[in-house]
Amino acid sequence: MGYDHIPQAYAKPINAFYQQTFNPWLNLHRPCLFPTLIRNAKGKLVKRYKHEDVKTPLERLLLLTPRAWSPSPGITRDTLKIQAKSQTDLAAAQAMQRAKRELFASFVKPKRRA
Repeated sequence: MGYDHIPQAYAKPINAFYQQTFNPWLNLHRPCLFPTLIRNAKGKLVKRYKHEDVKTPLERLLLLTPRAWSPSPGITRDTLKIQAKSQTDLAAAQAMQRAKRELFASFVKPKRRA
């Protein structure tokens, strides 16, 4: 949201935006680069970013073994997959941007001195 103070009156709508819109978009639809660690000739680990390493956080999570992650109660791999497939990546991004515009439009801008 930035580096300024957020008035207390806006904290609940901002948290709701993050929980309901931004975080699902970020975790289910936004691609991220995950590095592949390669050991060079000197023995140092070097990060390489390959095209096949582009995945959403959900896709990366689903690559883990079921014992390697502990989801919240009631959350399964299947429910996450269904949630991700309920919208296309583009539709999710557009919905997130629309919700962000509505959130910012709801804030009362302070009057500036002339």
